[in-house]
Amino acid sequence: MATAMEPRRREDEVEQLLVQLDRDFAAVYGPDPTTWSRGVRGEFLETLRHHRTLDRETHPLHPRKASAGRRRRHLRQLAWRVHQIVPGAVKVLLTPVWTDLHGPMERVFVVTARDAHGQHLKLPRGGSRQLAALMQGAFPTASWDQPQTWNAATNQLTTWRGTAGTNRSQGGPA
Repeated sequence: MATAMEPRRREDEVEQLLVQLDRDFAAVYGPDPTTWSRGVRGEFLETLRHHRTLDRETHPLHPRKASAGRRRRHLRQLAWRVHQIVPGAVKVLLTPVWTDLHGPMERVFVVTARDAHGQHLKLPRGGSRQLAALMQGAFPTASWDQPQTWNAATNQLTTWRGTAGTNRSQGGPA
């Protein structure tokens, strides 16, 4: 009887890498990290953090899991929640930007809100992060690697293709 080989999982590779790193530091500096110099401990901990965060982009620590009822409630309350952050917002454009200011590459969102007259609305401090989290919670199946536009009148999220392309609608959660 033949058995299928399971492919090696990314978590196993990261764990194996961390174990090997621990062995290497222990072989050079001794088994007790409290006796290591401050610089060596700092380098060791920074290396551990770096290897752990490489895996977090594809496997977040706390993935967003919500029941269908909670997702429907998020969708119903979305317009109210957006107006709590940016009063008068009719359209919200979320653009993903990859940056490496604080170490490994991470995705952040640049958010622009417009009123009914097309005027740019100023976001409060932390508003981009809050709006991105709200939209991701209400539309978990949307492609967040592409710019998305939310329309308050229809409560729909569409993939933004610029002025030359057409927008595709992303359905809400079931």
